[in-house]
Amino acid sequence: MGIKESAIKQFGKQAEAYSKGNIFIDGFHLSKIVERSGVKDNDRVLDIATGSGFLALEFAKRSNNVTGCDITTNMLLHAREKQKNSGLNNVDFLLCDVESLPFADVTFDIVSCRFAFHHFPDPRKALLEMRRVSRQSILLVDGVSSEDPEKSRFHNEIEKMRDPSHVRIYTLSEIKNMFEETGAVLMDISHWEIPQDFQEWIKRAGTDEEKIIEIRDLMTGSIAKDSTGLRVKIENGRLGFTYDTVILKADIQIKKKKAISFYL
Repeated sequence: MGIKESAIKQFGKQAEAYSKGNIFIDGFHLSKIVERSGVKDNDRVLDIATGSGFLALEFAKRSNNVTGCDITTNMLLHAREKQKNSGLNNVDFLLCDVESLPFADVTFDIVSCRFAFHHFPDPRKALLEMRRVSRQSILLVDGVSSEDPEKSRFHNEIEKMRDPSHVRIYTLSEIKNMFEETGAVLMDISHWEIPQDFQEWIKRAGTDEEKIIEIRDLMTGSIAKDSTGLRVKIENGRLGFTYDTVILKADIQIKKKKAISFYL
């Protein structure tokens, strides 16, 4: 089974769980992303791999024209249900692949992608498509792994065990290099730490019991030396860890500017 087929199977099966996951429904995080984008009323917005449509619907509160696209039908069904309940009629949801977007060049002002980049089989190709259809900026939100190669390898090994559709959570330096290769200039990098409860995280992916035990043992064993870079800990009897998440904004018009980095 290919990576895309694996993603369709995984997110189709777990669409309900992902639509309720705490990392996705965080309203404060969503509002901060939209705020960072600088979106205006008349901007056209495209949200790539929109899933249950959380970010697309948040953008629709500020922009008059929003499109969300995803490769998984079941996720889009949840997105359309959320749209119906929200009363927002200025957003459309489409079934399509980020590596082959059915839009003309510079159709949108802002193109966004939240918590999906690590599932793309060809992230550079995806970025090129995002750049092609945007006239203004790209907004990318995702977790980043440790710059330590061994910690990054171990982290991604665990992620792949949990969810077979996982490709790679990249280091920040790897993401920066990919943006440079596409000709998009990073203008703003914000870090956002997201605590995760092991049980909620593992349940969301629908991981089988045998793998859960193995992953729990690996994560517990990583605590002493932080060998995953996830700052795994046991608190009040519950296993948890922290994702270092970045909100990156890239300008596709300005040729050269010094990137600004700060922590929230």
